[in-house]
Amino acid sequence: MTLSRAPSTVLHTASDLGHVREVMSTCPQPLRKLVAAAVSGCLLACSSGAAPTASPVRDAGAAADLATGRAANGGCPSELDAAQCMGLSALIQPLALPPALGNASADDDDAAVLGFQIFFDIRFSRGRKVRCESCHSVDYAFADNAQVPTLGLGPGVRNSPTVLNAARHTIFMWDGRADTLWSQPLLAFENPDEMGFTRLEIAHTLQAFYASMYQRAFGPLPDFSDRARFPAAGMPGDAAFDAMRPEDQRVVDQTVANVGKALEAYMRKLATGPSRVDRYLASLFDADPGYPPLKSNTPVEQLLSAEEQRGAVVFARSGCLACHSGSQLSDDQFHDLGVPALPGHAPDPGRTPAVVELLASSPFNASGVFFEGTPGATPPPAAAAGAFRTPSLRNLTRSRPYGHNGVFASLEDVVDFHLAGGGQDPDGLLGEVDPLLRPQQLSAADRAALIAFLKALDGMYPALPWGQWPSGNG
Repeated sequence: MTLSRAPSTVLHTASDLGHVREVMSTCPQPLRKLVAAAVSGCLLACSSGAAPTASPVRDAGAAADLATGRAANGGCPSELDAAQCMGLSALIQPLALPPALGNASADDDDAAVLGFQIFFDIRFSRGRKVRCESCHSVDYAFADNAQVPTLGLGPGVRNSPTVLNAARHTIFMWDGRADTLWSQPLLAFENPDEMGFTRLEIAHTLQAFYASMYQRAFGPLPDFSDRARFPAAGMPGDAAFDAMRPEDQRVVDQTVANVGKALEAYMRKLATGPSRVDRYLASLFDADPGYPPLKSNTPVEQLLSAEEQRGAVVFARSGCLACHSGSQLSDDQFHDLGVPALPGHAPDPGRTPAVVELLASSPFNASGVFFEGTPGATPPPAAAAGAFRTPSLRNLTRSRPYGHNGVFASLEDVVDFHLAGGGQDPDGLLGEVDPLLRPQQLSAADRAALIAFLKALDGMYPALPWGQWPSGNG
């Protein structure tokens, strides 16, 4: 979480006070006086109509690194104001995962084993051609590495987001059409260009290969052997499925929902450990995120090079915290950056009203009957033409290319795009480019430092539970 709204990091209205108080409650104690002072000054400026002013980022050679360039009060790097300093402190990834939403089996190992098997099983796709891992590859940080993305069975225009640390996010897919982690993979199953499967096929495949494993996780699997009641294939909109009795449709939907919950249980195992940045910032701000001790004798303050430490300052001062905030360096919101379309493809409309309607109508959403707990815990964002969810900046070196469509081949390309103020939509078809993204001038040294900092965000790769490849599934 961050107070950042622009490169100058200001509060625009007194209504931001609630946000401030919330953030201050998690702020390291030495910084709270600094934050209070910054807030008071900002609110005075707001009440007097004073316009915010941006402070230019200084050249890397003009300042010491974070370790030695601290202000006397609070351990804050001397080049940062209190809000920027607090924004950096909020980047530290805690060791513990947040509670799962709507899934009572999210931390059940029996459910996770079932999810693991399904994740790598080609039998849950049309023609037994692809599996979840086909687009979320172990070798590429559980994402893909295609310059021109594919969607499993057919061509696509969107890059596969990583599922590493997916359990730490609150909304899913590039356009946010899933509001729980367990509902996200169900969309892939039923997409004809991804896995091309149907709900009835999922139910029958479970019965054929995973009945006992399902029972250990969720209780007895319903009997789907009566093909008069449960046809071989179909989902809502198909004649065979729509002709079923409502109570039989409900049995199928509940079973499919449990498949998604098993997959979430597995994906919760795919959380990276602390990066060098996490350990460094935890030491800098005297935080205790619960990390195990380092096995080496390397002093924590030496985990980041002087250039990487400088990159942290550039990251905060350049306004990156406005969107890439919190422990996952993502606000889980939607922004239009004017990302160019792939050559030969039409512009992607992003989070359109149709996407919002699709989420609202899904039986697997956070307001539906299969959500275990209090429904609607996190209201989904509104539609925003041309906007896409802010991706996490963790593990970037393992998941190129970048952008929702993989149009940026390198991290350097992404940084240059942002420094240029994003792209343009001359026809106005996809909305206005987010005003948070504005052109900036960085020295070559500061640009290099920023990229070095981003690369240092790679966390300890998870020890894959139960091995990499399960046996006996195709």
